[in-house]
Amino acid sequence: MRTSKLILILFIGLIFGLFIPQTIFCQAEKLDIIQYTPPKGWTKTPKEGAVVYSDINKTTNAFCLITLYSSTAAAGTPQLDFTNEWNNLVVKPFKAQTNPKTETQTNPEGWQATAGAAEIEIDGVKSYAILTVFSGFGKTTSVLAILNDQTYVAQLDAVTQSIKLDKVKVVADMTPTPTIQNDPFPDRPGYAPQKPLMGTLKETITMADLVGGWDSSAASVQTYVDSSSGNYAGTNTTFYGDLHSINANGSFDYKFTGRTNNHTVRESDSGNVILSGGTITLKFKGRSTYKYQLIAFMTQPNGSAILSLVQLSENAKEYDSEWLKLECGHGSGYIHCVGGEEWARPAAKPVK
Repeated sequence: MRTSKLILILFIGLIFGLFIPQTIFCQAEKLDIIQYTPPKGWTKTPKEGAVVYSDINKTTNAFCLITLYSSTAAAGTPQLDFTNEWNNLVVKPFKAQTNPKTETQTNPEGWQATAGAAEIEIDGVKSYAILTVFSGFGKTTSVLAILNDQTYVAQLDAVTQSIKLDKVKVVADMTPTPTIQNDPFPDRPGYAPQKPLMGTLKETITMADLVGGWDSSAASVQTYVDSSSGNYAGTNTTFYGDLHSINANGSFDYKFTGRTNNHTVRESDSGNVILSGGTITLKFKGRSTYKYQLIAFMTQPNGSAILSLVQLSENAKEYDSEWLKLECGHGSGYIHCVGGEEWARPAAKPVK
């Protein structure tokens, strides 16, 4: 089975599916913005941000895995979306070629689909990776198939044709996330005067505003005294630092360093950022999901930025304006809330 033939067969099916309105039967399922009909009788394995359908023929050792992925922020063009997904899903794990031949088509709703394929090896078995990336309205989502036998082409084609993307949800999510207006916490009688804001609070932000490396840190020094003699009995020093490096496509890399006395801990992870309705959600691959209420985004004259957040539990509602007035202020020149976090992004270095 030649790779070029596979692309042609699958892409014809893809275009057919994109341009013909789909009738969604009762067996249809949904993942994020994707509605689809799964292959009948295949094993379903839900994962964080994805779902995998697999089938193995024990007689012939033929196999096929179809993975559908939740949407993330688009990189700007369909080809760039495809390149990012191809590198992450095919090149890195399978060492496939970096620039496969692709085809792109647009459906009447405005979604663009880019498809490509390449030969790979899995434990010495010659196989094929076929990736279809859908782009539109600031979002991208992917379908990846790994197979070693052309008998699965018809079933993969059927899954691809059944896909329907939820444009209404995507367009609703495109509304810029509101932030608190300039100086939302003015001086009040009976309270200590606040310092002037060091920068300007943005009224709305988009994913593009979050791109870059965001630092947050904290430290604690405790000195102990012997209760009997009153003499110095030691000091306990603790500090940590987080770095969230957010990319234009909504993915991020995370690094943590913490130290208590002579013990150092380092961790790293990655995931995706979801910016929606006044909240920022970090969906880690190896850790729990973290959800924050966005309080303020402040840019400073030198180009740096401060992001003020309050962490929310999984099902908690956002804090209302009355709580914010009591718990938040800018006594140090930037917005801070009791129990909140401030992330700082340094100004970009000038290009020499």
